[in-house]
Amino acid sequence: MSTAVWVVLLSLLVVGLIGYASVVALLFWLQGRLVYPLERVRGLPRNSAADRFEPVTVRTADGLVLTGRYAPASQTDAYTVVLFHGNGEDLSQRARIAHDLLAAGHGVYLAEYRGYGGAPGRPSEAGLYADGRAALNFVTARTHRVAVHGFSLGTGVAVRMASEYQTLAALILEAPFTSIADIARARFPLFAFRCMVRDRYDNLSTIGHVRAPVLVCGGLRDPVIPPEHFTRLYSAVRSARRLALFEGAGHVDVWEMGAREHVLRFLEELRRTGALAGSEVGCPAWSVDEHVQRSCRSLD
Repeated sequence: MSTAVWVVLLSLLVVGLIGYASVVALLFWLQGRLVYPLERVRGLPRNSAADRFEPVTVRTADGLVLTGRYAPASQTDAYTVVLFHGNGEDLSQRARIAHDLLAAGHGVYLAEYRGYGGAPGRPSEAGLYADGRAALNFVTARTHRVAVHGFSLGTGVAVRMASEYQTLAALILEAPFTSIADIARARFPLFAFRCMVRDRYDNLSTIGHVRAPVLVCGGLRDPVIPPEHFTRLYSAVRSARRLALFEGAGHVDVWEMGAREHVLRFLEELRRTGALAGSEVGCPAWSVDEHVQRSCRSLD
């Protein structure tokens, strides 16, 4: 092979490496916007149903004042559920779930994050954990019957809070992920490296420290989080556990496609008995392919 050909090949290799490095650098720089798409969130219409709940303020350990929405339980033996929303919404988009819980006699606290819904500060993993603690401190000061519910990004906050607040009554996860690093690798397999991910929300490593009963819900047609994340998380739970997967559900419609009934029944069973019958060990996790044939069933 002639020298000229080698020079051309070497030049193409250098150009390719520069292009690859540029894409990696761009993804590293943009990951904050990918995890916390605040520009898109600011354009969302606010759900006025959230305004029916009392606005309350909490102060985080680093001095931020955040406004949440709160309604106490109407029945003395019911739970107050702290709702942690996803990355592409503010607390008002969880209002429909809050009203369903309220109708069942439970209390609710719609938690907000820094940088979202007009709140001060910039979101980060450590920051959202601080926001979650402020919300939990507010609620646990008023009742000892507290559960947490996380959706999508909010499952990262919910799992961490349940691992820290060991007296919580229940952990409910809707469309959860194993970790942000796993999501990044699935979406950008040639460019995403674990060492590049700043905010990890490593649910898979943390959920084994949760003592509260856990309910994992997800849609088998979720285009954002691969359903294998749901079964992997379920397998890592060491407390009483339930898994409910729904054949027709995607990412944002899990509640309407069946999770509502499962969550309310899960809380009612805990409310009546204080435990989940026959679920101390839980059933073996099924693969997603196996579970497609058995969707809309709760495993216990």
